[in-house]
Amino acid sequence: MRFDIRHSTIQNFYDLSPAPQARILDSPLEQHIVLTSNHSRLEVDIIVFPECGLYPCEKANRNVLKTFVEDIPDPKLGYVNPCIQKDKFHNHQILSKLSCLAQEYRLFIVANTIDMKKCKRSDTCDADGIDDCPSKDSKCPDDGVYFYNTNIVFDRKGALVTRYYKKHLYFEKAMNTPDFPQDATFTTDFGNFTTVICFDLIFKESVEDVEKPAVVNLAYPTYWYDHVPYMFFATPYQQAWAITNKVNLLAANAHMPGTGTLGSGIFSATKGALIYTHNPDFRTKLLISNVPTSVDKDYDIELNPKRYFLENGFPIEVEGEEDRNFGSECTTDVLGEARSTLYNYRCHPSRMDNYEFSKLEGNEGTKELCSNGFCCSLTYKAGSMDEDYYLAVAGKPLEFYNTFSYGIESCLLLRCESEDGKPCKHFILKSHTVFEKVEIKAKFSTKYIYPFALDSDVRLTNKKQWSFDKKSRIVYENPDKKSSLIFIGLHGRLYDEDKFPSG
Repeated sequence: MRFDIRHSTIQNFYDLSPAPQARILDSPLEQHIVLTSNHSRLEVDIIVFPECGLYPCEKANRNVLKTFVEDIPDPKLGYVNPCIQKDKFHNHQILSKLSCLAQEYRLFIVANTIDMKKCKRSDTCDADGIDDCPSKDSKCPDDGVYFYNTNIVFDRKGALVTRYYKKHLYFEKAMNTPDFPQDATFTTDFGNFTTVICFDLIFKESVEDVEKPAVVNLAYPTYWYDHVPYMFFATPYQQAWAITNKVNLLAANAHMPGTGTLGSGIFSATKGALIYTHNPDFRTKLLISNVPTSVDKDYDIELNPKRYFLENGFPIEVEGEEDRNFGSECTTDVLGEARSTLYNYRCHPSRMDNYEFSKLEGNEGTKELCSNGFCCSLTYKAGSMDEDYYLAVAGKPLEFYNTFSYGIESCLLLRCESEDGKPCKHFILKSHTVFEKVEIKAKFSTKYIYPFALDSDVRLTNKKQWSFDKKSRIVYENPDKKSSLIFIGLHGRLYDEDKFPSG
């Protein structure tokens, strides 16, 4: 029996400088074609492209979208293969090209695009006969069209096997929210998958999707904005989610440092990061790894991970770890907005008013801290304590941009600095403090507990240095004393306590 499969993700970096509208589609799609044709020679079985891989998120508006998006049929209702059914899909350039790529190179392709559904009868409401257009729809937008942020998946024969609409939009004014149930699962010859998009990963529905029988893989296109505190950075969150929810996670992020958009990886439930990238270096990258096809055991397979920079569509292998390009701080409330979204990395602040804080004093010690009845204990030992670290504990909901709130039980050790008497006002990305041991324990009221460990310069802490018992305790040990922690902790999610605005 084979316990490994070649998976790959693309982290894309597109120059979105002003260009004629026609190029909004052509340039990214052409890059998809070049990337797929070149990396297919590396013998991968599935490739995941990022959210916004075929259109520019930062410039999307409904009038522009109408010029190039397509009506995407539901493959659950009948066979769809645009590469074969050429007459039926002659006006579907995106679907046809991706279908033919999957067929030609005999691989699964997961891509993100936009589905357009007309919802008022008019002279143009024909949708090429693929989807009927209802005559009355009280929720229909004024322009008569629904736009859905959509993942599409093609199998090795070029057939469309899944269409998934993003449920939780991240301030996407041009998009519409689906109000009907969806089933995004699909079967491959190397295991069962489901797929979600970016912000969906924060919420309960994504957890329920991977709890379906036999689903052990999640294909995850994203356009993630890094937020402090550090658990809301892309790769720490991706790794924690894979471990807690017991899936292989194939995360493909866009690369737009000015919006905090970077961080892609391939993660397993047992080993954590198999390969990842999180670095504002303005490069398009291809990540490849073997992945266990079972998440029940820690199979000792040859991962053979590879990282490539893509120059003019051709892969150039990167040996060893990437150099880091981070400053000491990244938030917009400290540095201001990026002068260039391409070349200035910025992360986004989040309010921590619901946290209780206790500053670490001395090289070693034990602390206990409570918030709203949720208590956490910390035991630590460090070579020295010349920088500011805080124990932060929250048992109250976390407010997000005054828009909605998450139910959480959170226990964190953070590298941060105070200002005007407010702890953790500034989050620092670099550290020289060497912890020899850290232990954090808490009694959670949820089974959804996410473990985090992050080193200086936003490096995921080596999985051999920390362990999580999956219910109450994370332990970090650093016998070689070579690495510096900036963050470690456990973040419990009380999904049923999430609150959303009415309407």
